[in-house]
Amino acid sequence: MSKHLRFSFGLIFLLVCLALVAADPIPVKVSTGNGVSESDVLAEYDGGVILRKDIDTKISKLPPTYQPRYRTIDGQIEVLNITATEEVFYQKALQMGINNDASVLERIKSVEKRYLIQEYYKRNVTELTMLSEKDLRAYYNENLASFYLNPYISIEYIQVTDEAEGKKAMAELKNGSALASVSDKYNQNTYSKGLKGIIKNIRMNGNIPGVGNDATLEDMIGKSAVNPKTFTGPVQTETGWHIFRVTESIPGRQKDYEEVIPELEQRYRPIKERSMLDALIDKLKTKYNVTVDNDLAALIDIKVRANNDSILNSLVINSSHESLRITVKQLLETYDKIPPQEQVFITKGGGAQQLVEQELMQNIIYVEALTENYGQYLADNEELNAIKRSTILRKAYELLVVNTVSVSKDDIQARYDKDIEQYTTPGYRAIEALFFEDKKTADRAWRQYNLANKSKNEKKMKALITKYSKMPDNAFLDFQYKNGIVTGIGPDADFSKMIWDNPIGYLSPVFTSAKGNLVFFRILNESPKTYKPLAENETKIEAAIKKEKEKTRQDEVTEQLFVEFNMRKYPERVNSLLTADELFTNADDAARQRNFKDAITFYDQIIRSFKNGSDDYKASFMKAFLIAEEMKNTDLALQLFKDFLVQFPTGDLNESARFMIDSLEGNLPDIIEAIED
Repeated sequence: MSKHLRFSFGLIFLLVCLALVAADPIPVKVSTGNGVSESDVLAEYDGGVILRKDIDTKISKLPPTYQPRYRTIDGQIEVLNITATEEVFYQKALQMGINNDASVLERIKSVEKRYLIQEYYKRNVTELTMLSEKDLRAYYNENLASFYLNPYISIEYIQVTDEAEGKKAMAELKNGSALASVSDKYNQNTYSKGLKGIIKNIRMNGNIPGVGNDATLEDMIGKSAVNPKTFTGPVQTETGWHIFRVTESIPGRQKDYEEVIPELEQRYRPIKERSMLDALIDKLKTKYNVTVDNDLAALIDIKVRANNDSILNSLVINSSHESLRITVKQLLETYDKIPPQEQVFITKGGGAQQLVEQELMQNIIYVEALTENYGQYLADNEELNAIKRSTILRKAYELLVVNTVSVSKDDIQARYDKDIEQYTTPGYRAIEALFFEDKKTADRAWRQYNLANKSKNEKKMKALITKYSKMPDNAFLDFQYKNGIVTGIGPDADFSKMIWDNPIGYLSPVFTSAKGNLVFFRILNESPKTYKPLAENETKIEAAIKKEKEKTRQDEVTEQLFVEFNMRKYPERVNSLLTADELFTNADDAARQRNFKDAITFYDQIIRSFKNGSDDYKASFMKAFLIAEEMKNTDLALQLFKDFLVQFPTGDLNESARFMIDSLEGNLPDIIEAIED
């Protein structure tokens, strides 16, 4: 099953959150002929049916990148299987009364609260916020600096070490030397040097790109006219010695009101909405007789909880409405439930007083929304209904699968013993190697090195390396693993094999490496492989076993629920939603993104669904070609090309198929010789 649609505890289904809750549809007869109806029944069970439109809707909710893959027949069947599993789990959840479980109801209530607050805010603040031209013009005039377009200046620039070096650089520039060469020679500013001495986008805002804050230099640049010939400098400022000339200068200007209306609306709307919200909150505070004990709020210590013991039961927010009353204890409990990043925002901001204001605002809007029956506006909210459904499914999965699975210490030990190589750091060897240009020098060096080795004269061997090897600094090569690669040199299966087929102290003969170098080497030592202790990997192993057991248990439960709710799927009724041209395009796009598995899926769909001797002909060839050239599966590609020639005895691509077979079988050189003859 695709990783994008796998059923798991973290996200019961990728598509659950996209599911639509609707009344049980009435089964209809499947369309006949080539027609496809959104009312076609693709599965039915005790309690409902799954229609083609249900599958189409789920696929349409996926990210656009994944949709083509799941609009194939195989993709639709995959979505159908997941949807069927989701449905029986949901039916079981309702049967178990999970929809009335206290923890589920609490979660759903918190979600509904958020949606009610959003709906109330939208209808009473966002939709009522009107931005008049008078307001916008007033904001524009009060914030002219925000709508000023700074100058745009480009310069040629070199930063030198001192005045003397600056004069040398200036002399070369005056004599016609190219800026890039002079910059490479004298420039100490890596930013400018990397751009061949050119700095753009100087906006006169206190910061010169690549130079930093230098008011003196910036002022000089700003007062300089465009000069295509003469450089200024060397001049000294707080950041060093500089040489420059201005090559482009676009003056700054004040943007007109009409020019910035969209930006004005974007900037001013939040201000206006905040003003309206504050007025609304004041009105509701009066309605519900709300008072805030700011002195008490100032005493609340969010970090050191013991400091709050004497005030825990004191009301920091009081009201005639019981739901709006909050004690210090309740406030701290609320803080503990919010995400860590929001906690940081509060502690670094206004602290407890900010939290008091935040809770009051949310709670008073929520109470008013309930009072005014705003729940009616959420009855058909697809997103909210999907979250409710997902919450119920999550709990069902927890009770039916997660809580029934356990991992023992014996399980963990057995898995560790079985996969011990995964927790092993492989052994490695160190060698000393000498490299040569010619065989005569290599043999002479080997004879002398061999004598020194036999007498264990390390000093003599080091001297010989310096004297004869063309790469004396690359003589010591550590971390040689048994993997066909010589660390520090590159892939060389024979060289690597010699390192591991011989004992420590072994001195090789002179031989030619894979890169064409003459070389000999001595094996110095070996570091044996080491094993990571179980304790370091226990948590990881336990998680892996638990995941496997949950998958197995999930499959078991799913089958049981299919039987219990009489789930009957009709995958044969799934039709392709894509034309052959669309499938070819999707295959090409997938291959360009190196997603070869999906490309093969698209070709397979064409081969099965468009048996017209043209589309299936081309798709069969392209599938074999992709497997040969990109996936490097020679055996499978050979079989596919041979099957292709049997199924399609004639065609424009047959000669290419025979060529591919000869190439894959190693007969291509003979063909090339025949062509040349």
